[in-house]
Amino acid sequence: MIAGVRTAISKSGAWIVDVKLFSNVSACFNFEIPSSNAEQLRDALAAMDLHLIKEGDDPFASLLKGNERTEAGSPVTDIAGSLQITFIHNEPDLTIEVPRIPG
Repeated sequence: MIAGVRTAISKSGAWIVDVKLFSNVSACFNFEIPSSNAEQLRDALAAMDLHLIKEGDDPFASLLKGNERTEAGSPVTDIAGSLQITFIHNEPDLTIEVPRIPG
C-alpha cells in the first residue's frame, strides 16, 4: 500500500514532503500538488484498494475547486495536502530495535 500511494502521488505530478510511519498501524504522507493535478491524484488513489474517508463530502472537493485565490488575488497553483492511512490487519505491532548510542 505504501509503495502504491507513493507511486500515485509521484505520477500525479505531486511531490512528497514528509512521510511518518506509526509502527505498522498507520502512515501519514504530507505532499504538495499543483491544483490542476488534484483530480488525477484522487482517481489514482481511488483505483487502489484504498477507501478515502472524510466526514460529509468528497475528501478532494476543496482541491478540485480550481478557482482558489491567494490574498493577493493570484490563482493558487500548489496545494499542500496530507493523507493519513490506517492499515487494517491482525498482525502484532511492529517492533523496531533502536541501536544504543555509544558514550
